[in-house]
Amino acid sequence: MTEITRRLAIRSVVAGSVGALAGCTGGDGSDGPGSDGDGTDGGDGDDGTDGDADAPTERTVLQVESPLSGPAWDRRSRRGFCTRIAAEEDATWLLDDASEETRTFVSETDFERAVVVYVESVGPTTCHSALSFEDITIEDGTLTASVRVEDTAAVDEGCGQAITYPAAMVRIESDPRPVSVRLQVTDGWGETGTVCDDGVVDPDVLPGVVRPDGEPTAIPASFDCETEGFERHPQVYEGAVNWGGGGGVGGDGDDGSDADDAGSDDDDDAGPLALRIVSPDDERSDSAGDEMEDEDGTGGDTAPVAGPLARGDPFRIELTNVSDRPAHIGNQGKYNLELRTEAGWTEIRGTDGEGPFGYTDEAIGVDPGESLTWEFEMTESGLIEGGPHADVLRVCPDLAAGRYRFVFWGGDDLAVAFDYVG
Repeated sequence: MTEITRRLAIRSVVAGSVGALAGCTGGDGSDGPGSDGDGTDGGDGDDGTDGDADAPTERTVLQVESPLSGPAWDRRSRRGFCTRIAAEEDATWLLDDASEETRTFVSETDFERAVVVYVESVGPTTCHSALSFEDITIEDGTLTASVRVEDTAAVDEGCGQAITYPAAMVRIESDPRPVSVRLQVTDGWGETGTVCDDGVVDPDVLPGVVRPDGEPTAIPASFDCETEGFERHPQVYEGAVNWGGGGGVGGDGDDGSDADDAGSDDDDDAGPLALRIVSPDDERSDSAGDEMEDEDGTGGDTAPVAGPLARGDPFRIELTNVSDRPAHIGNQGKYNLELRTEAGWTEIRGTDGEGPFGYTDEAIGVDPGESLTWEFEMTESGLIEGGPHADVLRVCPDLAAGRYRFVFWGGDDLAVAFDYVG
C-alpha cells in the first residue's frame, strides 16, 4: 500500500565517519562556561593566530537551552553536528522549538556582516551541558575552530547519568564572511572528530539500496495489456533519471545514468536528497546498533545488502534529506512505477479510459535528516492501494518477473530499482 500523504519519519540514521581537521591554527581565545556572562568576546582580531589565517573581528557565543536539530545525526559515528546560518531564513527549520532568547539571537544578527554557526555535540551526564570554542580562524573562506563539550558541574555537585546534547550558537563577524565551516569537536567522552556543514547524513549508510548489481535475469519482450482501451499512466519525467540521489523541486542533480538508461553506471548521490528501496532482506531496525554500544558511546552497524522481491513481499521507498538545509519536493503522489522491457522502461499502471491524471502543484519542505516514506506490497493491488488515483488505476497485465523501478518526478526525477522473481 502506498502512503501518499506526507509521512514524516525522522530517523536517527547513522552519519558517516569524518576526516581530520585542516587549516586550524593555535590560539587562546576561549569562549564557554568560564567566559563572561553574556558569552561575548569583543575581539580585537588577535587570538594568537599566524599570518596565514584571519581571526573574526567579533564573536559572540550563546549556549542554547536544548538541541534543535532533532535526531538528524547519530552520536555513535560522529562527534556532533553543525550548520552555517548565512541568512535568517536559513534558521527557520531549527527554530520551531527554540526559546525566545535563541530566536532573538538569530534575528538580531546583521547578516550583511556576520554568520551564525550552530553546533551540537553529546555528553554522558546532565552536567555536560555547554560547549566551548577556541582557535576560531577563517582561511580561504572556511571557518575553523576547536569545540569541546564542557562538564559544568560545581564542586560536590551530583550529575545524573544521561545522554545529553549540549548546543550553542556562535556569531562570527568578519570581512569577508566565511562560506563553509570545519570544526574539530571533542565530545563528553573525550573523543574528537571533524564536523563540517556539508550534511547531516552519510548516504552510504542509509538503510536500503539504490538498485541491484548487474543485469536482470529476466527482461520481458513487452508489457502489453489485452484490455481494449487501456490507457497507461504517462511517464511524466523526461529523459534520464538520477539514480538514488539529486535535488528537489528545480534541483540540479546529475543524471547518473547509462546512455540507454538501463542501469550499470555508478549511483548518483549528488544533491540534498537520497532515495532508497528497503526490502525484507535489507531491513534494519531504527534502533540497530544500540545493543552494541560501548560505554564510551561509540558503536554502530553496517549498511544492508538488497535481495530480490517475491510475490506478496512488502517493501518501502524512503526519501531522505541528507543535507543541512531544508529541501523542497512536489507531493508524494508524483511517481512512476515501471518495468524494464526489451522496448525500454514501461509504466505498469493505467486505466480503462478514465484519464487524464491531475496532480496538485505544491512544494513540500523536507527538513535535514527527515525521511518521507512510500509503502508497497508486491502484488497488483498492493502497488495501487492508497496511492494516487487508486480509484481508477490498476496494473495490467499481471506482474512479470524482471527489474522494476520507482521514479519520483516530484523531485529531480529520482529513481531506485529492484528485481522481482514472481
